[in-house]
Amino acid sequence: MDLKEEMLQLNIKNAIKGAVVTGLKDILTQLTKERLNFIAANCALAGRSKLKKQELVDALYELITNVSAIRTSFLSAETKEWELVNRLLDVPYIQDNEIFVDAYLFLMDKGLVFTFLEQDKLYFVMPEEVKAVYMKLDLKAFQKERDVQQLVLRYTDAAANLYGIIPVQKLIEIINEQNDMSLAEAQFNSILKSVSDKVLTWDVQRGFLFSEGLDGESLDDYEAFLESVKDKPYYIPPQEMLLRYADIDYFEMTPQLEALKSYIMLKLGKVERLAEALVDDIQLACSMEEPLGVVMEEFELRKIRLSKKQLDEIMPLIIQVHNTTRMWSIRGFTPDELSTSQNASGSNVVQFPAASSKIGRNEPCPCGSGKKHKKCCL
Repeated sequence: MDLKEEMLQLNIKNAIKGAVVTGLKDILTQLTKERLNFIAANCALAGRSKLKKQELVDALYELITNVSAIRTSFLSAETKEWELVNRLLDVPYIQDNEIFVDAYLFLMDKGLVFTFLEQDKLYFVMPEEVKAVYMKLDLKAFQKERDVQQLVLRYTDAAANLYGIIPVQKLIEIINEQNDMSLAEAQFNSILKSVSDKVLTWDVQRGFLFSEGLDGESLDDYEAFLESVKDKPYYIPPQEMLLRYADIDYFEMTPQLEALKSYIMLKLGKVERLAEALVDDIQLACSMEEPLGVVMEEFELRKIRLSKKQLDEIMPLIIQVHNTTRMWSIRGFTPDELSTSQNASGSNVVQFPAASSKIGRNEPCPCGSGKKHKKCCL
């Protein structure tokens, strides 16, 4: 099944079968009690398990059309979700079979958008009552608040991806300096709380923001990491460059990565698509500071056998990639940048870790204590 067909099947699964209805109570009445309970859970409706279907419909109607609930959900809507909201505000419905589920699932779970399937056509509806409540807001003030909230969330995503872990106060300092703002910690925490029911790639504990990519369960798992970076400066690029890291898949396509890609294509005879995928995975391994052996496994996984001559030629390229890759352990700097900033010799460039040092956080600690490595010597 290709992506387009898979997307269509997901859309069909979520849709109400039949003619389009635009009134909220009429829409809710068509839903199963299971679906109503699901929306009620996402809207935090108290006592929902004891309600009969019609009681659930009535209670949800009141909750969904609450001005505060609509305002909060629209403030936290992501870019694709907000684009769909704006498309729906001025029309009774839109017909579009090619909208991805990530553009409406959050809104659907909150009871703010519904889909209908009629004769293989998918229709998107924002209930009339929801539109009416939204239009009663001070739209200028709302948009200003939304712009601030979305900017703060983009910085939060970017910081988690670029640094791995960062004190909340340091992140607020960066936001304020780059935007001439006076964001306070209470406002920052309120913004993060407003998206707590969304799928997030970071967490905040005891004044620290940290990425789920650190593979720990709590801030206690990172005490050794925090100790190792406490005296290191932060790499803080200009706003436009920093916010690129809000995309979890973003990385700088450096000249060193381009050189490695060219070698794979020209000297190993691989097509560009394979070369790009290989370079992408090598960059990720370097950013996670994997041992050289793990990096080289990317070639083995693709059944690429390297001769001694090819190994001699490609190793310097991979080492150059490693030393120009941004790393969490040096707070977003590359090893080369940190070496230069310290006016140090090349001997201070971060080297690949030895393969023997790579012990999984959840593996038994090698000291023999019987505890997991992350709870013991790590």
